[in-house]
Amino acid sequence: MIELKKVEKRTEFKSIEKLANEILHEVYDPIIPSEHTDYFLAKFQSEKAIENQITNENFVYYLLNFDGKSVGYLGIQILNNKLILSKLYILKSFRGLKIGKTALEFAHKFARKKRFDKIELIVNQKNKNTIDIYLKNGFKIVESIVNSFPNGHSVEDYKMEKLITENY
Repeated sequence: MIELKKVEKRTEFKSIEKLANEILHEVYDPIIPSEHTDYFLAKFQSEKAIENQITNENFVYYLLNFDGKSVGYLGIQILNNKLILSKLYILKSFRGLKIGKTALEFAHKFARKKRFDKIELIVNQKNKNTIDIYLKNGFKIVESIVNSFPNGHSVEDYKMEKLITENY
């Protein structure tokens, strides 16, 4: 059974940090330098960063549980009256079990309930499998962008969006 559990406690922030450390190197090291992945983990997906995002940046996080085990996480942000799908990561051994689809459906329903017109996200242009999943789930590429970071790295990303409709 797939369950989304809203993250509210420090121990849950730590669970996400642990999942991120396992998942992000596997996903990103083939397409960006490993030291940039380390930077990304420390800056955006550490226990402290997650707590700050929830407290100060209008983020909401959910642990994605499969049969009672935390196997991934979803991070959404309400920003300027729109929903940003900031993070959706699942352990490799649990991909293909409709966990990501369930998380995307949840984000869609959340956005519709809050009366947002669309969901936006940023995805690395080299992350072809993820791009294909988003396209399959109704997202469209709307812009090609370069994101630069204070650690000196830059990445080529796509901005994608999905218009909110009554049906998923």
